[in-house]
Amino acid sequence: MKSEVPVKEELIIEAALRRFAHFGFNKTTFSEIAKDMGISQQSMYYYFSDKKSLIIKVAANVMASLIAAMQERVDACNSLLDRLRGIIEAKEAFFEKYFMLATETPNEKLGDTDELHCFIKQMQSEQQAIFIAAFEKAISEGEIGQIDATKKAALLLNALNAMQDNYRKTHIIPDHQAIRDLFEEQKELIRIFVFGLKYQADLTGFKNGKD
Repeated sequence: MKSEVPVKEELIIEAALRRFAHFGFNKTTFSEIAKDMGISQQSMYYYFSDKKSLIIKVAANVMASLIAAMQERVDACNSLLDRLRGIIEAKEAFFEKYFMLATETPNEKLGDTDELHCFIKQMQSEQQAIFIAAFEKAISEGEIGQIDATKKAALLLNALNAMQDNYRKTHIIPDHQAIRDLFEEQKELIRIFVFGLKYQADLTGFKNGKD
């Protein structure tokens, strides 16, 4: 009997990502990924105890790429509005590339676990750090007045996440046009948010000038 060729963890992750991206988390099985690679399920279990741990590893790799893309957009822009819009555009490109992953929520399959909560919390923290940096740079350059960058970043990120959560609740079947509409709405929210910060700074400056 021919022995299996040794397989590396990163190759399993790549194979899983291809199938997840095409069929989604919930419709993909361990056996299908193993078959794609020409290995046994037992070999899969050597690296991943279950499908949940594999999903989290794949999601972590994809999200790391997204975070890097968001940071790249921020670094390339010269205004707060462009930086924040760049973040949204990076997320939009991610949704288009990994449509099934981005529109599906595998929480029910994963269960309510500490591992899942830690992953979600870490991803939110890394995204918020990018927003904070964008606000702090705008403050240092005099584009907006003094604000609590951490609180403003959390407020904006929570609003954007709520818009995405609402999409998932109202679209059982993934819809590309609805996704595009969602990101256009997020960009409009960004515009209003930045306008409000600038208006607040102008108003404060006007009052200080009168005083």
